[in-house]
Amino acid sequence: MNSNMQKRALAAREAHIALLDLKRVIEEAAQTAQDAEFEAAHLAIRRRTDGDITPKVRKVLDRLASFEATLVRARESLQIAMS
Repeated sequence: MNSNMQKRALAAREAHIALLDLKRVIEEAAQTAQDAEFEAAHLAIRRRTDGDITPKVRKVLDRLASFEATLVRARESLQIAMS
């Protein structure tokens, strides 16, 4: 295998790993958002003000920030794999 093809193969592997990371991040963020949704509905039904879904929503936002960084990594790797 020549060095250019090795570079492209490695980039394709890195892109694949990054995409798997994206899948995991999105699944975790979706689950946490659903948990926040259920908790918010429960709090609304109970009409109590002692609950707070902010930590869960913040966790989703943090995961989305991680998603953005991983997406950039995947894009860059795919561009290298195509070159």
